[in-house]
Amino acid sequence: MDIVPLDFAAEPVRLAEFHALAADWAAPGPRLPAHLFRLLAERGWRAMPAETWLAIDDDRVIGGVTLHLPDRDNTHLALIRFLQVASGHRRRGVGGALLAHAAERARAANREMLLVEVVEAGPGEAFAQAKGMREVATLARRVLDLARFAPPEREVPGYRLEFLRGRTPEPLITEMIMFLETMNDAPLDDLSVNEERWTPADVEAMEDPWDETRQDVFTVIARADDGSPAAFTRLFADSVEPGGWARQTDTAVIRAHRGRGLGMWVKEANTAWLKRARPELQRVITWNAVANGPMVAINERLGYEFLDVWHEWELRV
Repeated sequence: MDIVPLDFAAEPVRLAEFHALAADWAAPGPRLPAHLFRLLAERGWRAMPAETWLAIDDDRVIGGVTLHLPDRDNTHLALIRFLQVASGHRRRGVGGALLAHAAERARAANREMLLVEVVEAGPGEAFAQAKGMREVATLARRVLDLARFAPPEREVPGYRLEFLRGRTPEPLITEMIMFLETMNDAPLDDLSVNEERWTPADVEAMEDPWDETRQDVFTVIARADDGSPAAFTRLFADSVEPGGWARQTDTAVIRAHRGRGLGMWVKEANTAWLKRARPELQRVITWNAVANGPMVAINERLGYEFLDVWHEWELRV
């Protein structure tokens, strides 16, 4: 077995083989279509340095690992985005060899630790424990059945809603940065990560591939009557291969506007809009830190039902 780098542009067959191994990494959640998998493996949403290494045996891809290497915030970390081994080659040391290679690459990039996310009570958890990793955070996934979602139409006195589909208009970039940086308030458990900062160029780099990767993006912003931004939330759905799924991503309420039910309000409005605009979609999946009680409570009130638990594991390198 050899471990070799993946050249995304020059090796489409090997890329397809790795995608076949990793596409269902989040089952029973949504399957990753090839165009979105490539984006996440090659650069991630935040356009950070990344590298993918493949385990090759008899000229076939039998496993692979993708590392993301933050180059602005959290430069002490290397993030394992994918670590997959073909089912017929498990328990033969392939995963261990890929992890050891990832640790070597992390050290070469002057990183202090690796982080990886795995489902609770699955083979990934046993693997993490066997490799001496430390559990540092707990997340839960929940799923909303859109057929059963029918929120009342309502208003919040002193606020109005704004609906955006697709990229953030240039005049709103500064406000979007404010919302994204408010996400730093989310609880982190024992994760050794620093706050993420954003610039207009960062927002542009994040949104640039949305059209190419066929992402249909729904954003609702709540504004106070004086026009100041108060809250936002965002939903994604693939335009070509949604598989019936949408993905709830960021939601944030500016501190001065908390305690008024705005988080619930923007999520109700955005989900109702998604359901009208994309009637073929059947369900929405979301992730939350278990420690984030207010957001978990909002999701449960919306009708999200528990799916499973995942843990972040840390390995010092």
